[in-house]
Amino acid sequence: MNNYEFCAAFAAKTAKDHPPGFKVLDYGCGAGEIIKLMRDGGLDAYGCEAFYEGGNLSSKVPAELKDRIFAMQGDRIPFPDEIFDLVMNNQVLEHVPDLNIVLSEISRVLKPGGVCLSLFPHREVWREGHCNIPFLHWFPKGSTPRIYYATALRSLGLGYWKNDLSPLAWSRNFCRWLDAWCYYRPYREIAATFASHLSGPSHIEREWIVSRRAEFRFAPKWLRRLTARKAAGLVFLTAKPSL
Repeated sequence: MNNYEFCAAFAAKTAKDHPPGFKVLDYGCGAGEIIKLMRDGGLDAYGCEAFYEGGNLSSKVPAELKDRIFAMQGDRIPFPDEIFDLVMNNQVLEHVPDLNIVLSEISRVLKPGGVCLSLFPHREVWREGHCNIPFLHWFPKGSTPRIYYATALRSLGLGYWKNDLSPLAWSRNFCRWLDAWCYYRPYREIAATFASHLSGPSHIEREWIVSRRAEFRFAPKWLRRLTARKAAGLVFLTAKPSL
């Protein structure tokens, strides 16, 4: 099971506990992979996407989802207040410059009692998942030593999206992208920001890693959570208070 399937399965499970009219939003939906899975499962699913310069997938949105995926209007989610029972975000919130604004908008479109499912890396994760170079995101933005660090590990075979570039050129390109489009925050800041708009996080990394790697079913709970947190990032639920 990949992240798309995990999110769709979570939405299907959550919908069973709700009356008819359950609606779900995929915030930062990309080309709509999760929306398609949810729609195939009979859910009333929608998406919104910034289609930003660092990752514009608008050309890959399938025709059958054109009426389900809406472009962001600046920072505003293009839907009315209190319309969704579930809002999910998969590998998105590390790309937003202002987490307060995003969570304010997610809270606005959630119904009272609605749930937010979040999957994204925090600063304490060991692996920079966009490029598969460990600890690269721990260097300060604009740092020159990290380029040579990334070059060395790229020369050893690590790294994604190589595009036939030399290790040095690849490292320079990726570090520019990282500076422009990624905002790794410490967990304490993330938890406090969520709690100021929704509830505090309820973590489900243990369940997530078992869904991704069945062999972890037999691992101790602490090892499941630690592996998920350090290798991939956070997986947690928050909720909008009921009236």
